Amino acid sequence: MNVSISSLRRPLSMTAVTAVLFSLVACSGSAGPTSAPPPASSASVSESPAEPTTAATAAASPTANPSESSSPPATNSKGNDALLAAGALGAKEVSRATVVSIESERTGWEVHVVTAAGDEQQLRTNDSGKKLASGPTDDRADPEDRAENKQFAQAAVSYQRAVKAVEGEADGAEIRDLSMDWDNRRTVWEADVLVGSEQRQIQVDAENGKILSNRIDD
Repeated sequence: MNVSISSLRRPLSMTAVTAVLFSLVACSGSAGPTSAPPPASSASVSESPAEPTTAATAAASPTANPSESSSPPATNSKGNDALLAAGALGAKEVSRATVVSIESERTGWEVHVVTAAGDEQQLRTNDSGKKLASGPTDDRADPEDRAENKQFAQAAVSYQRAVKAVEGEADGAEIRDLSMDWDNRRTVWEADVLVGSEQRQIQVDAENGKILSNRIDD
């Protein structure tokens, strides 16, 4: 019996196709049902809570008032106004005189003034220093005092300037006595002052107004 090649090809082709389909079905049947991946848990993906935004507020430090820090401390001029008034009255009563001493007394002030020739006069005022109580009278200086008075009359620093120097040195200083004197061959102003309850003696250079000493008066 004659068998043609074309007749053999047809059954073989069908058989091959059938085998391929069978293998595909078998493979798909052996693989279990594909499960979808579990949904992401809401707990696993959590947003970190937004931190509250706070505005950093810098505390403003109090600023010192320049005028308050740079201003000098106030001085207590109690008694000093009367002393200055007594000195002014002494200079007025004796023409061309230099005030060399202003001392407190129980009822007022005693003022001494000198002239360029070395003469010395003294007078007394009331407690305010504005009214003359007695004098002026000649103090009758001897030759030694007269020579000293001539030096005092040439001093560059007046009693007013000496008062300002003392007030600047001791806050609240109340000057009770102010007099010109010699110390270590120089002319000085010596002030006996009361600062609160403390008695002090302050020495001022009568040539330049500088403070030379400030000590407790025993």
